[in-house]
Amino acid sequence: GERSTGFRIGANGCISGITRETSSIDIVYACLESVVLRLCAVIKLLTGVTSGGDGEYILVASGNALENNHLWRQMLADCCGIDIVVDSDANEGTSRGVALLVANKLCNECSLKEPLVVENKSVPDLKATNNWNKASLAQESLIEAVSSTWCGNGK
Repeated sequence: GERSTGFRIGANGCISGITRETSSIDIVYACLESVVLRLCAVIKLLTGVTSGGDGEYILVASGNALENNHLWRQMLADCCGIDIVVDSDANEGTSRGVALLVANKLCNECSLKEPLVVENKSVPDLKATNNWNKASLAQESLIEAVSSTWCGNGK
């Protein structure tokens, strides 16, 4: 999509690996999995920018999808290898997080910390993280393989 890494006008969707045994639940899971892999790609880019890639992070989930879907939060935690929490005290988690990030970057000697009111926490399973790393490489290979078929004019 337009908010993902490597956005390409004219890109189409693709589901790979379907067999006769593939169920509708498998397709729903594959859709969730593909979004998690792209979110993780963005998170890895952001963590690389904020600290050179060598910090410890906690991701604060915001928005109904992540706040209310434990499975999706756990998938994201496992994929990224970082804790994901739901802060029950934040109405606008994204805006709050961006404001804190900018404030901390503008004031090097400051360390603005606000306590989180953790309602739920998803902790990554490191065995699952290894599987997600393999899935990420497979997704990147698939994107590279099919991208030449995408029309560049947006039609």
